[in-house]
Amino acid sequence: MIVGLVLIVLSVAAAVTAVAFNGSGAGHEITAFGQHVANANDMQIFLGGIVIALVFCLGVWMVAVAGRRRRAARADYRTARREANDAARERDRLAEQLNAQEQQTAELGRHRDHEVTP
Repeated sequence: MIVGLVLIVLSVAAAVTAVAFNGSGAGHEITAFGQHVANANDMQIFLGGIVIALVFCLGVWMVAVAGRRRRAARADYRTARREANDAARERDRLAEQLNAQEQQTAELGRHRDHEVTP
């Protein structure tokens, strides 16, 4: 997700910079950090815009996929937590049942002991 956000920010920054420094005429001078990098014609600038748009789309896609994956993981976690709570309730119910049976068995044993002894 972070890489996708970085790609989105970089592509938007590149597009804003290209629009802000859009010169007129057939040739466009490309500068970076105050240094002349290259000259570009209209076709090269158009293709550069397409590349920037594709990088932006890639960033949006990466963010969307990460979001879907995160929601799916959260849903799986909620399901596992719900199943664990259900299992704990079942365990407690069975433990209470076992205790009740043990108490009944103990009471029956005491009654038998009292009946046998005169």
